[in-house]
Amino acid sequence: MKNVIKIHKLAIACLLTGAMGMTSCSDFLDQEPKSAITKEEALTLENIGPTVDGLYSAFRDSKSGREGLTFSLLGLDESKQGIVQMDDAGQAGLDLYNGQLNPMSTQVDKMWSKRWPMVIAAATAIDALDALDKKAENDDVKARIQQLRAESCFIRALVMMELTMYWGEIPVIDIAKMIDSARHPLNEVWGQIIDDFTFAAKTLKNEYGTTGQMRATSGAAWAMLGKAYMSAPVESGYRDFDLARKSFEEMMDRYSLEPDFAKLFDENLEFNTPESIFELDYNNLVNMNHWQFDMGSRTVDANFGNGCYFTGYDVALPTAYAYKTKAEGGIWEDGDLRKDESIRYDFTYLGVTLTEVSWGADELDPHIKKYEDERTDQFNGSLANMWYSGKNFIFLRYADVLLCYAECLNELGETGQANTIVNQVRTRAWGGTLPNQYAWNYSQEEFRVQILDERIRELCFEGWRRMDLIRTGKFVELIKERNPWAKQSGTIKDFHMRFPIPDTEIKNNSDIPEEDQNPGYK
Repeated sequence: MKNVIKIHKLAIACLLTGAMGMTSCSDFLDQEPKSAITKEEALTLENIGPTVDGLYSAFRDSKSGREGLTFSLLGLDESKQGIVQMDDAGQAGLDLYNGQLNPMSTQVDKMWSKRWPMVIAAATAIDALDALDKKAENDDVKARIQQLRAESCFIRALVMMELTMYWGEIPVIDIAKMIDSARHPLNEVWGQIIDDFTFAAKTLKNEYGTTGQMRATSGAAWAMLGKAYMSAPVESGYRDFDLARKSFEEMMDRYSLEPDFAKLFDENLEFNTPESIFELDYNNLVNMNHWQFDMGSRTVDANFGNGCYFTGYDVALPTAYAYKTKAEGGIWEDGDLRKDESIRYDFTYLGVTLTEVSWGADELDPHIKKYEDERTDQFNGSLANMWYSGKNFIFLRYADVLLCYAECLNELGETGQANTIVNQVRTRAWGGTLPNQYAWNYSQEEFRVQILDERIRELCFEGWRRMDLIRTGKFVELIKERNPWAKQSGTIKDFHMRFPIPDTEIKNNSDIPEEDQNPGYK
C-alpha cells in the first residue's frame, strides 16, 4: 500500500513546480517533494491555474517526437517501419510482434512513462480544486474552479483512455481516494474515464473566442465521451453504442466539414477550420513535433539534404494496403482527393525526380505526407531542416466524429442513416460531388467491414488506428494480413493487443508484482 499522506505531499509540490517529467506511475508516487510547501499555500487558484495550463502543453509534448505520435503508428495495418529501421532490435518488435516486444522494451517504457505524469498532475489539480470549491463562496470563483476542474478531468480522461486501450488494467489515480498504485479492474478504470468526460462535457465552455485555441471545449468532451462509450471493452460494462450516439448528437451542430480536405493539413491555416474540435498547437521554433524527421525519406536526404521539406528517416511509412489503389489490392478508389493529400508518391524536387534508393529498398515507396511542413524548406526561411517541423495537429476533428456516429447508428440498426452520414464525408473526398458508383448503400454487416477502410482513407496516420483495431476485435487479423513485418514473422497473437507493462514499473512499484504482467509477456 502507498502512503496517502506521501501522495498528497508530492501532489502539492508538483502543483507548484509543474513536475511533468517523472518516468513512471510509481516513481511519481514514491518520491518525496523537494520543497517544503503547506497544503494551504498550494491550494489557491493562482497556483492551480498554471498547472492546468501545463496539462495542455504536456499533452501536446507527449505527442511530439518518435515516442509520441510516431511510435503510435508502428505495427499497424495502415503504417509500419521502414526497412533500415528494422535493424534496431528494440524498435523492430513493435512491428514484428515477436520476443523483441517485451517488458524490457525502452520504446514501450517511453510511451508508458510519458503519460503518467499528466495523469498525476491532473488528479492533483482535481483534488485541490475540490478542496477549494468547499470553501468558495463567490459564484464567479466557483465557476472558475469548475472550469479548471473540467479541463483537468478532460486531460486525465484522454490520457487514461490511451493507457487502458494500450495496456488494459491500470492504476486509477484519484488523490482523494487512492490508497495504492495497483492495477484496477476495467470497470473502475473506464468508470473514471466516463465520469471525467461526462463532467467535462457538462461543464466546459462551448468556445473560447479568438484566444485559448488549444483548450478543451464542451464539444471536444462530448465527442470523446462518445468515443469512450464505443471503445470501452464489453467486459468493462461501459460499451454502449446508444449512449455514444447521444453523446455525439450533443455536439454535432457546432462543427462542420471543411469543404477542402487539403486545408486541414495546410500549415498556414492553423486553427482556422470549422472541422477542428481539439487541436494541438505546434510551431517551428520552441514547440516542434519533429514528425517529418521520422516520416520523410532517407534517400531524399542523401540527394537533396535536410533542407528539403520532405526529407527524413523512414521510421513510419504507409503499408502497401494503405497506399495502393483498389485495383492493386489497396483501399483507394479513383478520384478520391484524400489519397494524394495524405500520401507522397512523387519525389521530385528542383526539377529532379529520384529513382534510385540510397539505403533501404522502400525509401522511394510512398511516404506519409500529412505532416510535411514546407516552412522547414531551405527556400522558405532560415530553418532549412525537417527537424523543425511544427505543423498543428488536429487531434479531434468533425469527420472522425461523423464516421464514429455512423458506426454507432449501424450497430443500432439504423444502417440507412449510417450510409448517409458516411456519404457526407465521402462527398467532400470527391470535391463536393460524389459519383453514384461510390455512394454507400451497404448492409449492416458490409458496413462493419467497409467502415474500417473508410477510416483509413479519411484518418490515416492521425493516431486512431490502433484503438480502432482493438475496439473492433480486428487487431490480429488485419495486421497479420497487411503489415509486411508482422506477416513475415507470423508471431502476432491476441495478447499483443496490449503492450507489456514496462519492467521499470514492475521493479519500482510494489503494487504491480511480476505475476501481474499482461498475459503473454510473463
